[in-house]
Amino acid sequence: MKKFLVTTVVLFLSFSFTSFSIHKFYIGVFQVDYKLEKKEFQITSRVFIDDVEKALETKYKKKLYLATSKENKESDALIAEYFNEKFKISVNNKTQEMVFVAKEYEDDVLICYHTINYSNKIKLLDIKNSILTEQFSDQQNLLHININSNKKSFLFTNTNKQEKLEL
Repeated sequence: MKKFLVTTVVLFLSFSFTSFSIHKFYIGVFQVDYKLEKKEFQITSRVFIDDVEKALETKYKKKLYLATSKENKESDALIAEYFNEKFKISVNNKTQEMVFVAKEYEDDVLICYHTINYSNKIKLLDIKNSILTEQFSDQQNLLHININSNKKSFLFTNTNKQEKLEL
C-alpha cells in the first residue's frame, strides 16, 4: 500500500509539473508566391486545426468538427469566408479577390490553398493578416513572400496586422 501511495504521489507531481511547463503557442505560417507563368498568386496557409475551429465556432455559432468524420458540410465555405475577411492582399492599391481552392489536414494542422489571378505589373503589395488574432491575443502569423525572385518575410501580430512591400 505504501509503495502504491508513493508511486501515485510521484506520478501526480510529475504530471503536475509537466502540465505547468507545457505552453500552448499560437502561430500560423503563410506562403505567398507569385507565379508569372500562371499570372496568379498562390497562397498556402498552415494553422492549428483546434485554433481555427474555435475561432470559426465563436464567429459563426456552429460546431464544425474539423478533421473528423462528423465534419460540418459548411466548413469549407466558412473557412473561405473567414480567410477572405482576415487575410487581404492589395496590389498597386487595389484589393484582390482571393479564391479558396482546397484544404487538407496534416496531423493537427489545417492547410488551406487560395489563389488570386493577377496579370499586371506588381509595384506595391499591401498585406493584411489578422487570422486568429481576435481569438488569441498572442497569435503570431509568419508570412513568407516570393515575387519575381524577391523574397521577404513578415511577422503579423495582434498589434501589427499590416505590411507593405514595394517591388
